[in-house]
Amino acid sequence: MEKKWSNGRKVGVAFLDGHAELHHRVMDAADSWTEHANLKFEWDVPRSEADVRVTFAGAGSWSQVGTDARLVPAAEPTLCLGWVSGDTDEEVLRQTVLHEFGHALGAVHEHQSPAGGVPWDRAAVYRFYAGPPNSWNQADVDKNIFARYDRSMTQFSVFDPDSIMIYPIPDELTLGRYEVKWAPDLSAIDREWMGVVYPASVTDPFELSIDGPSVAAEIGEHGEWDEFHFRVEGEQTVIVETAGPTDVVMALAGPDDPEALVAQDDDGGESYNARVETAVVPGAYVVRIWHQWPTGTGQYEVSVRSSTP
Repeated sequence: MEKKWSNGRKVGVAFLDGHAELHHRVMDAADSWTEHANLKFEWDVPRSEADVRVTFAGAGSWSQVGTDARLVPAAEPTLCLGWVSGDTDEEVLRQTVLHEFGHALGAVHEHQSPAGGVPWDRAAVYRFYAGPPNSWNQADVDKNIFARYDRSMTQFSVFDPDSIMIYPIPDELTLGRYEVKWAPDLSAIDREWMGVVYPASVTDPFELSIDGPSVAAEIGEHGEWDEFHFRVEGEQTVIVETAGPTDVVMALAGPDDPEALVAQDDDGGESYNARVETAVVPGAYVVRIWHQWPTGTGQYEVSVRSSTP
């Protein structure tokens, strides 16, 4: 999940409209995610301080994915529950809230996972989504239904047709006999995977120095991710890279903001190692490293050096 929040963080949520009883129903449902993740929702924070801003005033239900919410102007919503009202059946409310708050935590649609393999009847899908309530053109369908995320840009497990993050797929939109029902709740893989993405066991951050020695580290447990810090004193171009036998993914964030993604890479270095070369300005930066595969472990080294003459 490229757009995940910092592990262990409190994600502030503000309601822009709706009444108190409905707010509490939404909170109860959404908090089910944080039972399995090293994150907490901080409810009813001032909208100017909120990471996620919820509205019920809309024609549909949608959410920004993870830290993309930080790109939305503070006066605008980042998550819409237009299908939910005080009269909404509890099962439907729970399905909708869990799905949209899954997006808010960085989860993408399961049918767009790199591990997906739905046998779509493409012509039938184009016809279906051209009608209401979506009224999508072919490009919209390609983006929202057929496109899959690149393996280097998202963490993923096996394809999970029981996930709360998958659209219902009726048989008439597929080839052969294949359909997916709307999930009533978090699946076993949803719960397990959120714990992998936001694990309870996170190593203490390591310090790096530009042009200093490389630091040896290890992904010792499934789902573990390591964090490294370094500081930039003047404008320059830096190269951050890993070395060793382990296939890792690396993300660089900053300056002075651990959730402002600068760059991410999987195999840009030699032998499946990660490498980022980018211009930076003064400030504090964070490097996060995790294994390409959810059950992967192994040793590696990481270093940062200046490539500015």
